[in-house]
Amino acid sequence: MAVYVTVIIMNASWSVCVAGDQGSILDMTYAFDGDTIYWPNASPFKLTTEYQGMTERGYWYTANFYAASEHGGTHADAPVHFAKNGRTIDQIPLAEWIGPAVKIDATQQCTRDQDYLLSVDDIKNWEKKYGRIPTGAWVVMYTGIGTQFYPNPKHVLGTNKKGLSALPELSFPGFSRESAEFLTKERNIKGIAIDTPSIDYGKSQDFWVHRIICGANKLGLENIANLDKLPARGAILYVIPMAIKGGSGAPARAFAILP
Repeated sequence: MAVYVTVIIMNASWSVCVAGDQGSILDMTYAFDGDTIYWPNASPFKLTTEYQGMTERGYWYTANFYAASEHGGTHADAPVHFAKNGRTIDQIPLAEWIGPAVKIDATQQCTRDQDYLLSVDDIKNWEKKYGRIPTGAWVVMYTGIGTQFYPNPKHVLGTNKKGLSALPELSFPGFSRESAEFLTKERNIKGIAIDTPSIDYGKSQDFWVHRIICGANKLGLENIANLDKLPARGAILYVIPMAIKGGSGAPARAFAILP
Protein backbone atom coordinates (compact mmCIF):
# COMPACT_ATOMS: atom_id res chain seq x y z
CA MET A 1 0.00 0.00 0.00
CA ALA A 2 1.35 3.42 -0.93
CA VAL A 3 1.95 6.07 1.74
CA TYR A 4 1.19 9.71 0.93
CA VAL A 5 2.16 12.95 2.66
CA THR A 6 1.19 16.54 1.91
CA VAL A 7 4.07 18.53 0.44
CA ILE A 8 4.05 22.28 -0.13
CA ILE A 9 6.37 23.55 -2.88
CA MET A 10 6.18 27.01 -4.44
CA ASN A 11 2.96 27.70 -2.49
CA ALA A 12 1.24 24.68 -4.02
CA SER A 13 0.10 21.71 -1.93
CA TRP A 14 0.08 18.15 -3.30
CA SER A 15 -0.34 14.65 -1.96
CA VAL A 16 2.92 12.86 -2.77
CA CYS A 17 3.76 9.16 -2.57
CA VAL A 18 6.84 8.69 -0.41
CA ALA A 19 6.92 4.94 0.21
CA GLY A 20 5.13 1.70 -0.37
CA ASP A 21 3.74 0.27 -3.60
CA GLN A 22 6.39 0.65 -6.31
CA GLY A 23 3.64 0.23 -8.90
CA SER A 24 2.64 3.81 -8.09
CA ILE A 25 5.83 5.10 -9.71
CA LEU A 26 5.77 5.49 -13.50
CA ASP A 27 9.17 5.66 -15.21
CA MET A 28 8.93 8.17 -18.07
CA THR A 29 12.52 7.96 -19.28
CA TYR A 30 14.03 6.27 -22.33
CA ALA A 31 17.34 4.56 -21.57
CA PHE A 32 20.32 6.08 -23.38
CA ASP A 33 22.07 3.88 -25.93
CA GLY A 34 23.10 3.83 -29.57
CA ASP A 35 19.46 4.05 -30.72
CA THR A 36 18.56 7.14 -28.67
CA ILE A 37 16.86 9.83 -30.73
CA TYR A 38 18.92 12.98 -31.31
CA TRP A 39 18.53 15.91 -33.69
CA PRO A 40 19.95 14.73 -37.05
CA ASN A 41 22.96 17.07 -36.87
CA ALA A 42 23.69 16.48 -33.15
CA SER A 43 26.29 14.16 -31.68
CA PRO A 44 24.58 10.90 -30.69
CA PHE A 45 25.03 9.04 -27.42
CA LYS A 46 28.19 6.94 -27.35
CA LEU A 47 29.22 4.53 -24.61
CA THR A 48 32.78 3.24 -24.64
CA THR A 49 34.10 0.59 -22.29
CA GLU A 50 37.16 1.83 -20.43
CA TYR A 51 37.63 -1.37 -18.47
CA GLN A 52 35.62 -4.53 -17.90
CA GLY A 53 36.87 -7.68 -16.30
CA MET A 54 38.73 -9.20 -13.40
CA THR A 55 41.57 -7.11 -12.03
CA GLU A 56 45.01 -8.31 -11.03
CA ARG A 57 43.80 -8.27 -7.42
CA GLY A 58 40.96 -10.66 -8.18
CA TYR A 59 37.87 -8.44 -8.10
CA TRP A 60 35.47 -7.47 -10.89
CA TYR A 61 35.58 -3.89 -12.18
CA THR A 62 33.64 -2.06 -14.91
CA ALA A 63 33.87 1.60 -15.99
CA ASN A 64 32.64 3.34 -19.14
CA PHE A 65 33.15 6.62 -20.97
CA TYR A 66 30.10 8.34 -22.47
CA ALA A 67 29.59 11.37 -24.70
CA ALA A 68 26.57 13.04 -26.35
CA SER A 69 24.89 16.32 -27.14
CA GLU A 70 22.89 17.88 -24.28
CA HIS A 71 19.62 17.72 -26.20
CA GLY A 72 18.64 14.17 -27.05
CA GLY A 73 16.68 11.28 -25.64
CA THR A 74 14.62 12.10 -22.56
CA HIS A 75 16.05 15.49 -21.69
CA ALA A 76 15.30 18.86 -20.11
CA ASP A 77 15.64 22.35 -21.57
CA ALA A 78 16.85 25.24 -19.42
CA PRO A 79 15.75 28.83 -20.21
CA VAL A 80 19.22 29.74 -21.54
CA HIS A 81 18.59 27.30 -24.40
CA PHE A 82 16.63 30.04 -26.23
CA ALA A 83 16.90 33.06 -23.89
CA LYS A 84 20.16 35.03 -23.87
CA ASN A 85 20.14 35.77 -20.15
CA GLY A 86 18.18 32.69 -19.11
CA ARG A 87 19.14 30.35 -16.30
CA THR A 88 21.41 27.41 -16.98
CA ILE A 89 20.40 23.88 -16.04
CA ASP A 90 22.44 23.89 -12.81
CA GLN A 91 20.87 27.17 -11.64
CA ILE A 92 17.34 25.79 -11.41
CA PRO A 93 16.33 24.57 -7.94
CA LEU A 94 15.14 20.98 -7.72
CA ALA A 95 11.75 22.14 -6.42
CA GLU A 96 11.06 23.78 -9.79
CA TRP A 97 11.34 20.44 -11.55
CA ILE A 98 8.46 18.93 -9.56
CA GLY A 99 4.82 19.64 -10.27
CA PRO A 100 1.36 18.26 -11.02
CA ALA A 101 1.10 16.71 -14.47
CA VAL A 102 -1.60 17.81 -16.89
CA LYS A 103 -1.80 15.46 -19.87
CA ILE A 104 -3.59 16.80 -22.93
CA ASP A 105 -4.36 13.91 -25.26
CA ALA A 106 -3.90 14.96 -28.88
CA THR A 107 -3.35 11.48 -30.28
CA GLN A 108 -6.39 11.56 -32.57
CA GLN A 109 -5.39 14.90 -34.06
CA CYS A 110 -1.78 13.76 -34.50
CA THR A 111 -2.90 10.55 -36.21
CA ARG A 112 -4.70 12.67 -38.80
CA ASP A 113 -1.93 15.26 -39.09
CA GLN A 114 1.68 14.37 -38.25
CA ASP A 115 2.49 18.10 -38.11
CA TYR A 116 -0.34 18.90 -35.72
CA LEU A 117 0.02 21.93 -33.41
CA LEU A 118 -1.61 21.87 -29.99
CA SER A 119 -4.14 24.70 -29.92
CA VAL A 120 -5.51 26.96 -27.20
CA ASP A 121 -8.88 25.27 -27.79
CA ASP A 122 -7.27 21.90 -26.96
CA ILE A 123 -6.12 23.34 -23.64
CA LYS A 124 -9.49 24.94 -22.87
CA ASN A 125 -11.32 21.74 -23.77
CA TRP A 126 -9.13 19.89 -21.25
CA GLU A 127 -10.05 22.48 -18.62
CA LYS A 128 -13.75 22.12 -19.37
CA LYS A 129 -13.47 18.44 -18.54
CA TYR A 130 -10.92 18.43 -15.70
CA GLY A 131 -10.85 21.95 -14.29
CA ARG A 132 -8.37 24.81 -14.49
CA ILE A 133 -4.71 23.91 -14.93
CA PRO A 134 -3.24 23.91 -11.40
CA THR A 135 -0.54 26.34 -10.34
CA GLY A 136 2.96 25.05 -10.98
CA ALA A 137 1.83 22.34 -13.39
CA TRP A 138 3.71 20.56 -16.12
CA VAL A 139 1.51 20.72 -19.22
CA VAL A 140 2.18 17.60 -21.26
CA MET A 141 1.18 17.13 -24.90
CA TYR A 142 0.50 13.47 -25.63
CA THR A 143 0.98 12.87 -29.36
CA GLY A 144 1.32 9.08 -29.28
CA ILE A 145 4.52 9.28 -31.34
CA GLY A 146 6.81 8.09 -28.57
CA THR A 147 4.73 5.21 -27.26
CA GLN A 148 4.14 3.89 -30.79
CA PHE A 149 7.45 4.41 -32.54
CA TYR A 150 10.40 5.38 -30.31
CA PRO A 151 13.31 4.94 -31.18
CA ASN A 152 12.53 4.54 -34.90
CA PRO A 153 13.91 7.78 -36.41
CA LYS A 154 11.76 7.61 -39.55
CA HIS A 155 8.55 7.58 -37.51
CA VAL A 156 9.72 9.78 -34.63
CA LEU A 157 11.65 12.43 -36.56
CA GLY A 158 10.09 11.96 -39.98
CA THR A 159 13.39 11.00 -41.61
CA ASN A 160 16.24 8.51 -41.35
CA LYS A 161 18.76 11.00 -42.68
CA LYS A 162 21.59 12.47 -40.63
CA GLY A 163 23.23 15.88 -40.80
CA LEU A 164 21.96 19.29 -41.87
CA SER A 165 20.40 17.91 -45.05
CA ALA A 166 17.88 16.03 -42.90
CA LEU A 167 16.44 19.14 -41.23
CA PRO A 168 14.00 20.08 -44.04
CA GLU A 169 12.49 16.59 -43.79
CA LEU A 170 11.69 16.70 -40.07
CA SER A 171 8.01 16.09 -39.42
CA PHE A 172 6.30 15.58 -36.04
CA PRO A 173 3.71 17.38 -33.88
CA GLY A 174 4.33 20.05 -31.27
CA PHE A 175 2.86 22.94 -29.33
CA SER A 176 1.60 25.96 -31.26
CA ARG A 177 2.97 29.45 -30.68
CA GLU A 178 -0.47 30.50 -29.46
CA SER A 179 -0.67 27.68 -26.91
CA ALA A 180 2.76 28.59 -25.52
CA GLU A 181 1.74 32.22 -25.20
CA PHE A 182 -1.52 31.25 -23.48
CA LEU A 183 0.20 28.96 -20.99
CA THR A 184 2.90 31.48 -20.06
CA LYS A 185 0.61 34.54 -19.92
CA GLU A 186 -2.76 33.17 -18.79
CA ARG A 187 -1.70 30.21 -16.63
CA ASN A 188 0.99 29.81 -13.95
CA ILE A 189 2.77 26.71 -15.22
CA LYS A 190 6.07 25.03 -14.34
CA GLY A 191 6.88 24.08 -17.91
CA ILE A 192 5.74 22.05 -20.88
CA ALA A 193 6.58 18.52 -21.98
CA ILE A 194 6.07 16.29 -24.98
CA ASP A 195 6.73 12.76 -26.27
CA THR A 196 8.46 14.00 -29.44
CA PRO A 197 12.02 15.33 -29.90
CA SER A 198 10.93 18.98 -29.59
CA ILE A 199 8.23 21.18 -28.06
CA ASP A 200 8.28 22.96 -31.44
CA TYR A 201 6.93 20.89 -34.31
CA GLY A 202 9.36 19.30 -36.73
CA LYS A 203 8.85 21.78 -39.56
CA SER A 204 9.51 24.82 -37.37
CA GLN A 205 12.05 27.28 -38.72
CA ASP A 206 11.79 29.95 -36.02
CA PHE A 207 11.24 27.86 -32.84
CA TRP A 208 8.67 30.20 -31.38
CA VAL A 209 7.58 27.77 -28.68
CA HIS A 210 11.13 27.44 -27.35
CA ARG A 211 11.58 31.21 -27.50
CA ILE A 212 8.36 31.85 -25.60
CA ILE A 213 8.83 29.16 -22.96
CA CYS A 214 12.49 29.95 -22.34
CA GLY A 215 11.85 33.69 -22.50
CA ALA A 216 9.22 33.29 -19.78
CA ASN A 217 11.78 31.49 -17.57
CA LYS A 218 9.85 28.20 -17.84
CA LEU A 219 11.15 24.69 -18.38
CA GLY A 220 10.93 22.13 -21.16
CA LEU A 221 10.98 18.34 -21.26
CA GLU A 222 11.21 16.35 -24.49
CA ASN A 223 11.11 12.69 -25.54
CA ILE A 224 9.27 11.53 -22.43
CA ALA A 225 8.18 7.90 -22.31
CA ASN A 226 5.07 5.95 -21.29
CA LEU A 227 2.60 8.80 -21.73
CA ASP A 228 -0.09 6.22 -22.48
CA LYS A 229 0.11 5.22 -18.80
CA LEU A 230 -0.07 8.75 -17.39
CA PRO A 231 -3.56 9.86 -16.31
CA ALA A 232 -5.02 13.12 -17.60
CA ARG A 233 -4.65 14.67 -14.14
CA GLY A 234 -3.71 13.76 -10.59
CA ALA A 235 -0.10 12.60 -11.07
CA ILE A 236 3.00 14.45 -9.88
CA LEU A 237 5.83 14.70 -12.40
CA TYR A 238 9.45 14.66 -11.22
CA VAL A 239 12.22 15.68 -13.61
CA ILE A 240 15.80 15.11 -12.39
CA PRO A 241 18.25 16.54 -14.93
CA MET A 242 22.01 16.15 -14.83
CA ALA A 243 23.41 19.30 -13.20
CA ILE A 244 25.75 20.37 -16.00
CA LYS A 245 27.50 23.59 -15.02
CA GLY A 246 26.43 26.22 -17.54
CA GLY A 247 24.35 23.68 -19.46
CA SER A 248 21.53 24.68 -21.81
CA GLY A 249 19.90 21.32 -21.18
CA ALA A 250 20.68 17.86 -19.89
CA PRO A 251 19.66 14.21 -19.95
CA ALA A 252 16.95 13.71 -17.35
CA ARG A 253 15.40 10.92 -15.33
CA ALA A 254 11.69 11.67 -15.45
CA PHE A 255 9.07 9.79 -13.46
CA ALA A 256 5.58 10.33 -12.12
CA ILE A 257 3.86 9.43 -8.89
CA LEU A 258 0.43 8.20 -9.93
CA PRO A 259 -2.73 8.98 -7.95
